[in-house]
Amino acid sequence: MIRAGQVGRRATWNLGEFAELWDVPDDTEWDDKGRTMISYIYVSFDRIIRSIQFGYYENEALVLSEKYGSSDDHYTNLSNEFVAVKLGKDEYVTGLSGELGLCEGIRNLTFHTNLGKHGPIGKFEYNNYTSGSNVIDPEIRDRRGFGGFYGSYNSNGLSSIGIYVSPTASSETVVESENI
Repeated sequence: MIRAGQVGRRATWNLGEFAELWDVPDDTEWDDKGRTMISYIYVSFDRIIRSIQFGYYENEALVLSEKYGSSDDHYTNLSNEFVAVKLGKDEYVTGLSGELGLCEGIRNLTFHTNLGKHGPIGKFEYNNYTSGSNVIDPEIRDRRGFGGFYGSYNSNGLSSIGIYVSPTASSETVVESENI
C-alpha cells in the first residue's frame, strides 16, 4: 500500500534549551492501514478538529478504532460539536480534503466517496486565518483501492490525516502488459 497524501502535518519540535520553557505537545502517530470497511466516521470539533474515530466492519461485526485526538474533557471550557457520518453499504472512501488553521490544527475535513461528499465537517471560514487547504484525490475507482487512514494527533487535537491507496491493476492494464 502507498501513502497517497495527507491533510495537515505531523508536528516535529526541536526546542533544544527552550524545551523547559514552552509546553508544546508532542504528536502521536496512528495507523489504520488495511482497515478498509469503514461504516462510520465520528468527528469532534470546535475551532479545529479535536478527535476522530472510525467504525469498521470486521467479521460482520462493528468494531471501533481508538479515538485519535484530544479527550473531550481536555477542553471543557470549549463547546465541542460532534458529527457522525454513516457510509452506505455500497459506499467507500475515494478521497479527502481539508483546511488548515494558521497556527493550529485541521480546521475542517471533507470525506469524498464514490457516492458524493460528507462535509465540510468542522469550521469553514473564509478569512485570513488559514494556511491553505489540501485535497487528496488518489483516483480510487473501486472499493479495493482504498487502503485505510493514517495520521497524527496531540493533546490539542488531530494534526494530520492521510489515505493509504492499494494499487489495483485494471483488466486493460493486465492485458496490455501481457501483450508486450
